[in-house]
Amino acid sequence: MEITVDRRLRHWWVFVIRGVMFIALGAYMFASPVSAYLALGFMLGLVILLAGIAELIHAYEDRGSAARGWHLFVGLVDLMIGIVLLSHLAASATVLRVIMGIYFLFRGLSIINFRRFARRPVWVLVGAVIVVLFGILVIANPVFGAATVIIWTASAFIITGILNVLLGLRMKDYKL
Repeated sequence: MEITVDRRLRHWWVFVIRGVMFIALGAYMFASPVSAYLALGFMLGLVILLAGIAELIHAYEDRGSAARGWHLFVGLVDLMIGIVLLSHLAASATVLRVIMGIYFLFRGLSIINFRRFARRPVWVLVGAVIVVLFGILVIANPVFGAATVIIWTASAFIITGILNVLLGLRMKDYKL
């Protein structure tokens, strides 16, 4: 009978290091929100640019596909948008805020649509209206929108970091 140790358990320290890095990044975002927001906008542009390159590669390699034209079109559009966003950080920052605002707007509208499944639909409706108003405020008020993006992203990084550190320490102490 052979006993094997799961490799993930032997590398518990990777979780701790990753967690500390997430916590540090979240703390940096709270300490320097303007540069963090610009960096997030830059990352958005970079991701869109890379998605465009991936679509173009897909269109090139999939020559026999009926959807090749669509992949080529989407790739070129993503490529152009990515280049514009990377060369104009203000536009990238605005797009980031607007995307988040639209997300909250549609989430709130979705909740309104599904309120009939709740036991107390009035409270769900009130919450959904608050989410819709929040989305509108994020879109309409640039400062509030940027602050919202930073606060939520930094908080998510810190929470992710804490959970990674706790998980890593738990893995270290795990006895088979």
